[in-house]
Amino acid sequence: MRILHLNFSSKGGAGIGVLRLNEALKENNIDSYILNYDEFIEDKNINLFLRIFIKFNWKIKIIFKKVLIKLFVRLPNKESISLNFFNNFNLKKYLNKNKFDLVHLHWIGNEMISIKEIYSIKVPIIWTMHDMWPFCGAEHFTNETRHREGYSSESRSKNEKGFDLNKFIWWEKNKFLKKKKINIICPSLWMHKEVIRSSLFREKKSEILPYIINTKKWDFNLKTNNRVVNSMNKTVILFSATSSVNYRKGFNFLAEAINNFLDHSKYYLLVVGDKPKRFENVKIEKKFFGTIDSEKKIKDIYYSSDIFVMPSLFESFGQVFTEAGCFGLPSIAFKNTAASEIINHKDNGYLADYKSSEDLANGIKWANYAINNNKDFKKNNRERIIKNFSYENKIGEYVDFYQKIKKLNNS
Repeated sequence: MRILHLNFSSKGGAGIGVLRLNEALKENNIDSYILNYDEFIEDKNINLFLRIFIKFNWKIKIIFKKVLIKLFVRLPNKESISLNFFNNFNLKKYLNKNKFDLVHLHWIGNEMISIKEIYSIKVPIIWTMHDMWPFCGAEHFTNETRHREGYSSESRSKNEKGFDLNKFIWWEKNKFLKKKKINIICPSLWMHKEVIRSSLFREKKSEILPYIINTKKWDFNLKTNNRVVNSMNKTVILFSATSSVNYRKGFNFLAEAINNFLDHSKYYLLVVGDKPKRFENVKIEKKFFGTIDSEKKIKDIYYSSDIFVMPSLFESFGQVFTEAGCFGLPSIAFKNTAASEIINHKDNGYLADYKSSEDLANGIKWANYAINNNKDFKKNNRERIIKNFSYENKIGEYVDFYQKIKKLNNS
């Protein structure tokens, strides 16, 4: 069975998830391949002039999107938009010529492949919902309900002005994707509920399969782990996000929790990712690491931490919670997101009231008490991650799903 995973980049949450899935499939003798578009357009095996043309074509689409939004659209969250309207030179031909049994779509935004091209893929399609874009308009996450009702003019937010870009892209998806046979994977029950509520995908079959992690490589017991900070016996809080400046990641709630509700002499803050706007305003000792590409270094940061906090407003899964759990860290997050499927309240972490900085601080206090008064906390937390998210315990569910889709296509 030959499977092609189609994803925009090997970086970010989706990219890491695809790399891990591909690794686990190969370990189970599945012929699995990844095509990351940002690497595809730099592939030296492709003719130089063709590669230049493909990259130029993609750059033009990105520029067009930015100009369109700037001149004709007024959206509150422009950073989380993909159009995927124009066809992509050579990618469609590549997909249909190579003999893959299944094409597994992942995060394909940022003008990687057009909606119409998805419709034209001839082999069976599986699509993991890394965010809400596949069944929304141009937006990747939303707290509105237009994706459930259909994008009518009446349902449009008053915060949006100008050309209704989300409505236009949604109708493009309605035209090409609603009737297209697509097998949906949701990494969480939270995302599954959003899919079955959506007007576009509610009639499609969806399977809940979580992100998986190699718990043998992510382990606080490994002798290769090193501490990267001297916290002077303070409790170390870790906040880590690929795009930590994004309002969805909730750093402002953590900053308020620390500044207003915690004893500043007891805690030390580590931040990984883009630098949040309020980082300098946090009133405790802190260290900013920036974006980290080294897996070894991020493991050392987890090893150096005591509590993991990620108060996201939307979360389709949250692999950082399973990474933290591998190192035995209690995780603090808000209720009403997919984090609640990884965190058991007051067991291996704390689920704070939504958008409550005060309750977020209560969670940090609870976690600090738990790790200092339960000698088995780290071990029990890690065992829970192994049981529910490890390669060895979960990859079989993916293989069974792939085989089922292939069998249905051959029958």
